[in-house]
Amino acid sequence: ILERIKPILIFPDHIDERKACNAVAPEKDVDGFHIINIGRLCLDQPSVVPATAAAVWEIIKRTGIPTFGKNVVVAGRSKNVGMPISMLLHTDGEHARPGGDATVTITHRNTPKEQLKIHTLLADIVIVAAGKPL
Repeated sequence: ILERIKPILIFPDHIDERKACNAVAPEKDVDGFHIINIGRLCLDQPSVVPATAAAVWEIIKRTGIPTFGKNVVVAGRSKNVGMPISMLLHTDGEHARPGGDATVTITHRNTPKEQLKIHTLLADIVIVAAGKPL
């Protein structure tokens, strides 16, 4: 019996990625892609955190970069990388799973270049999680 499942998210066009992720039981979802795990992450509840977001958060913690009250830009809004990183960074530091207590701005491919420039110049921290160049 498998206790955890690690899917590889490369699907043909006719398969809905979200439906496939939700077909895995939330308790077996090692990536935190199931809608229940995403909801738990968004509500600051104990949850599986997607690996890339967890790694970015761990790097920030281990390097001692202060995030409390800082302006952070996350370039990328994917449900598996950019959004979870943003959630971890803005979460209240006093929750069961403490977050960064940062003010987070999310940019993406449709953010006008001039706005992107303004946001990044005002940022204390910039995290690039874009799947494609902005």
